[in-house]
Amino acid sequence: MNYNAQSFGKPINIITLILSLLAIIGYAFNIESLYRPITGGPATHPLTATLIILLTISNLLSYLSHSRKWPLTFVLIPLAILISKLIDLSSDTNLSVHITPFLSVVEQDTLDNKSNTMGLNTTLMLLLVTLSYLSFFSRYLIFSQLCAFLALSFPMVSITGYAYGLESFYGDMSLLSTTFGVFICLTALSITANIGGIKAILSPYIGGRIARVQVVLGYTVPLIIGYMVILSVVNSNQIGAFGIYVVAISWFIILLVVASAIFQERVDFQRRAVEHALIAASFTDYLTTLPNRRRFMERAEQLLQQCIEDDSDLWVLMIDIDHFKKVNDSAGHAVGDQVLIQVAQTLSQSIEKEDLVCRLGGEEFAVLAIRKPQSNITDYANKLRESVAATVVDGYTELYGKVSISLGCSLFKNSIDSTLQSADEALYTSKESGRNRVTVYKPSEVQNSPYSAACKI
Repeated sequence: MNYNAQSFGKPINIITLILSLLAIIGYAFNIESLYRPITGGPATHPLTATLIILLTISNLLSYLSHSRKWPLTFVLIPLAILISKLIDLSSDTNLSVHITPFLSVVEQDTLDNKSNTMGLNTTLMLLLVTLSYLSFFSRYLIFSQLCAFLALSFPMVSITGYAYGLESFYGDMSLLSTTFGVFICLTALSITANIGGIKAILSPYIGGRIARVQVVLGYTVPLIIGYMVILSVVNSNQIGAFGIYVVAISWFIILLVVASAIFQERVDFQRRAVEHALIAASFTDYLTTLPNRRRFMERAEQLLQQCIEDDSDLWVLMIDIDHFKKVNDSAGHAVGDQVLIQVAQTLSQSIEKEDLVCRLGGEEFAVLAIRKPQSNITDYANKLRESVAATVVDGYTELYGKVSISLGCSLFKNSIDSTLQSADEALYTSKESGRNRVTVYKPSEVQNSPYSAACKI
């Protein structure tokens, strides 16, 4: 499964932008339900909606533009506003009042004893999201992810408050602002989904799948159990403490899962790398790095299906280095290995792109040649023979002369094994006829096969 979290962030961003614009429209046209979803409950402050709009635009621009100029601009403005809001919350100043849209509506709500404030929780959440974007644009990706993850804790606490009916948990954060918060934190996390803990959780491998289940259960199970328990202690003074306990234990579980997912992903990555290396080794000849006999047989079956579909020919060319025993006896096995390596490289460079050459073992090689008409196969095989004859092997050809090969060619018959046998018979004829030559197999009796007509030479 491919988890494209960055693409997932785009529609969430658009939904968040639409909801925040609806809140602004609610202020503009006096539609209170658009910015105060629960009658008598907290409202989404117009400054909160404005900041959400700016941050979502910045995120969307990061997808659409290769330049960081405009996305960064739409982040720096919220940063300045949030700093002024923090100053207001920590002192008696009213800097943010001068930049609050629809201030008259907010003041009227205050006169009517209605909650319409951008509180500390919302301010800190948006500040952390802003820092997350700034860190992302500055290439501090891990810190960006950490800020977004911490920001997500604020709306999650608010959700717990609304679920348990604990006003102290959500305070001045409306249900709409809580929804904004979850969405914008998720989009902030999505832009760093290819690294760190988010990558580990979204991994399609076993570690990621386990982590996703643990995250869901780690939050929902304590939340549900806590809700059931709190119903029995609703008249107790310990309700607030119990709610804090549930949130703390839930986030502890999630952090624990993230940490274990990172570790497990690293271990699993190493395992996959070793597994891929072993698979590659099982299909590769260790000396020449050519595909081995196992890979040859597997590829032959694949090419056969292509030939059947295309109604074309599949040839097997068996190749043997002439007098290779004399090479080892006269120059030594180390030089013999170099001859094998050089011949392998020459054959690999001389075959056509869609064909395959492999080392069957010892000094024997084989080529699978696809879509070669019968009239051209001899020329093709001779091209390989001449390429090897022109090969220079340091430490051998200057002392002992050219390396030569003999070839036997066979059109595909009833099976790969029978075709190999036919090609081997043709190779034997080449060697018996003096070596350094090409022989095309001429069957005395053509068996029924998709290529029976082409086998007649």
